[in-house]
Amino acid sequence: MTHSNFTIHITTECDADDIRKVETTAFGFSKEADLVADLLGDETAHPPLSLMARHNGKAIGHILFTLATFNGKSDSPMMHILAPLAVIPEYQGMGVGGLLIRSGIEHLKTMGCRMVFVLGHATYYPRYGFEPGAGDKGYSAPYPIPEQHKACWMLQSLSAEPLSQTGHIRCAQALMKPEHWRE
Repeated sequence: MTHSNFTIHITTECDADDIRKVETTAFGFSKEADLVADLLGDETAHPPLSLMARHNGKAIGHILFTLATFNGKSDSPMMHILAPLAVIPEYQGMGVGGLLIRSGIEHLKTMGCRMVFVLGHATYYPRYGFEPGAGDKGYSAPYPIPEQHKACWMLQSLSAEPLSQTGHIRCAQALMKPEHWRE
């Protein structure tokens, strides 16, 4: 199947049911779907970027990026956290996730976002420009990451100019819960 069969669009409230369905189907339970609904309604997550992938009109994938800051400071450079990324099982392994990530990164650049963070699979996200071990680069995760998983906390700079500051990354309130930061 080629990428030309997939379409990507920024979601609206009309996509809420499809987002819930994709998240629940992809993960097999509703925890991520509930988190996405909470994040989309969370003022501290704004401006979010929510993208939906479709194939012949059918919702098959979803990605969400929400605002991140240094220690909750409002004057932080614009940064986002990617969480979650979901692709329904019958479309996994076809490049849908990568298409959502690349499309999201392009949108974030136009929004003025300087850096994106993700806590995810150490072998998957580097394929899309993420550098493992963000904590070792001076960007500690919202919650401590166990030593054996520290490569899973990753970053990608979207700006030619590196950020002058480092520090503790905080995310939207809905995501600032320890259960979202365990493997």
